[in-house]
Amino acid sequence: MTLMELGALGEFLGSIAVLATLIYLSVQLRQNTRSIRASEKLALAQAYQTRADALQKMMVSAATSEHIGAIINKLTQAGYSENLSSLDVLTPEERSRFRQWQIAQQTHWDNMFFQYQQGFIDEEYYRDSFRARVRRLAPVWQALNVDVTRKSFAEEIEFLLAEEAAAGKE
Repeated sequence: MTLMELGALGEFLGSIAVLATLIYLSVQLRQNTRSIRASEKLALAQAYQTRADALQKMMVSAATSEHIGAIINKLTQAGYSENLSSLDVLTPEERSRFRQWQIAQQTHWDNMFFQYQQGFIDEEYYRDSFRARVRRLAPVWQALNVDVTRKSFAEEIEFLLAEEAAAGKE
């Protein structure tokens, strides 16, 4: 073999090595992408579970609380949440306690909206659950003068209430 033939053979073997490396990297990239997607799904499932646990704990705590549970019972008998005038049946102390609980509720839903904005809550949950619950709670927050702290959440509440009002006029 001449030096030129050896050089050509080296180039050929080098190109095969580059091709093999590219194929290997492509396979590794696909496997890594699958692994990342699986991790994202697991993280999303864990986030949903954490949110569900937190909401369940808040609701059970309220229901079993001698103060909040009794207030919710009293309000429900007076037509809460469809009838905001039901808030008038509360004593000043009960109204104050209920307001504090609603501040916690609002913080929870603001956090949920932030998670939606960050892509950690899917569109279906936002559309089917979040919007309905915030629409139901927002008038209560307004009646109790619970201030919304994040501007984007306040804007979302305004949008949802305006959307509901427009739907009611149709």
